[in-house]
Amino acid sequence: MSRRRTTFALGGLAVAVALALSVRGGDGPPTSAATGTPVAGPTIAGPTEVGCVARPSRCGYPDETTTGVRDGVTLTPSGSVMADEDGQVIEGLDITGEISVSASDVTIRDVRVTGGRGVGAADWVVVMRPGAERLVIEDSELRTPQGTEQDLACVLNIGDGEPVVRRVDMHGCTIGVATGGGVVEDSYIHDPSMVPDLSHVNGVASMGGGGLTVRRNTILNSYSQTSAVALYQDFGTQSDDLVQHNLLAGGGYIFYGGDGRFGPTSKIRFLDNRISRVYYPKGGSLGVIAHLDLDLPGNESSGNFWDDTGEAL
Repeated sequence: MSRRRTTFALGGLAVAVALALSVRGGDGPPTSAATGTPVAGPTIAGPTEVGCVARPSRCGYPDETTTGVRDGVTLTPSGSVMADEDGQVIEGLDITGEISVSASDVTIRDVRVTGGRGVGAADWVVVMRPGAERLVIEDSELRTPQGTEQDLACVLNIGDGEPVVRRVDMHGCTIGVATGGGVVEDSYIHDPSMVPDLSHVNGVASMGGGGLTVRRNTILNSYSQTSAVALYQDFGTQSDDLVQHNLLAGGGYIFYGGDGRFGPTSKIRFLDNRISRVYYPKGGSLGVIAHLDLDLPGNESSGNFWDDTGEAL
């Protein structure tokens, strides 16, 4: 399989998309994009350490000091990039526009992407198209211009692939990652934007299908809607989702638990998460969790605790 390193600018793309998501992911250990071998994640502080939201990295959670483009990497200015060759590697770019991924085994590493309509013709920041498989995004910054009203995801998966997003700083989007399944880990999702009376603001959102793992992230949503992590049934039932060891705050509810019109859920797990009241006394403006049926097989909410006191929820 050929591998191409993309270091040049391409023209802008207009992307018309629909959130028809049904991918499957796993909850195994993170792996190196270069070798596929397991790598150790950071050590997360337990409930005895409190007040972590003020400086998440003090407690092992990601923030701007542990995510984004790695120190020492020089970025080259670029326009939008089309990842249309299997094995393509996109790295070392400061992109104004978007990355459109239509090939398999693409790696996006050490890039800054400023996308959305605030920069011109870019509809998204990173979009994973049908037919793309095994996308890895790591050590990067994905954003829209500060203060611009946007209704888009920093990472939008409209296919049935399994993206892995790790150590990524995402801000200025309505949703950090929108995908059916896959892995979002060790990332910092914060300072979202919205279009009033239109946007539903989420840190990570699955619209159906399940198989999503969300672990060791910091997700801060200052808006009173919708969530930090949402499991929906817009396009299918939810099963085999894991949300664990995250630092979370804001939205209407911290979690949406997957109940919906397509059928009963199973193996929905919210475990060992640290919930901050930095924005709202109940964590979210309405509370911590909604639409989770704990009577269904494998569904669980346990080990979650308040950031300011360490007390169990």
